[in-house]
Amino acid sequence: MFGSSRSSVISRPIGRMYSCTHSTHSFQETRLIYEESQTVEEGQRNLEAWLLKVRKVYGKVVQTISEHFEGICNYFISRSSSGVMEGINNRIKLIKRQGYGFTNFENLRLRLLACFTGKGSPSH
Repeated sequence: MFGSSRSSVISRPIGRMYSCTHSTHSFQETRLIYEESQTVEEGQRNLEAWLLKVRKVYGKVVQTISEHFEGICNYFISRSSSGVMEGINNRIKLIKRQGYGFTNFENLRLRLLACFTGKGSPSH
């Protein structure tokens, strides 16, 4: 009576912990691929090996990465990404949503200038 329900309660959190640990480990592996690969070819090989390793767990992610593989591997050429620009675009979109109803473009322009010229902005 007590044993069967107890084992199912215990197994669920362990399953979640395994999944979380596996995800963390996979994330760390991916980070190392980008940090330690010295050439484009090495980066491609390492990323392909990782994709093969995790394809059963991350099926849709692997499919998406495979579809954009060449563009993703371009990172290894100059070791730069569009992350900063994406952050700026997201901030602009947020300000536009918050400012719904600005009376004119000048008010939006002033709000954007205030956001990007202050302390801690991307331009500093």
